[in-house]
Amino acid sequence: MAASPGRQHFVDTNNQKIIVVVQMITHLKQAGAERTEVFFVGGNSVVVQGAIDEVFGRLWP
Repeated sequence: MAASPGRQHFVDTNNQKIIVVVQMITHLKQAGAERTEVFFVGGNSVVVQGAIDEVFGRLWP
């Protein structure tokens, strides 16, 4: 099943699959060479695998 346009699948730094709801993202921050921290409404965040340009491109093609 494909992800809906408002959701993306990522893998976090512990190799756990996560689903990101695009409309809930406030901003992104580079967290390392191949890591990006994704911040959500309410202040929670998750670090996902991938450089910031790669993550950004998947969220907003």
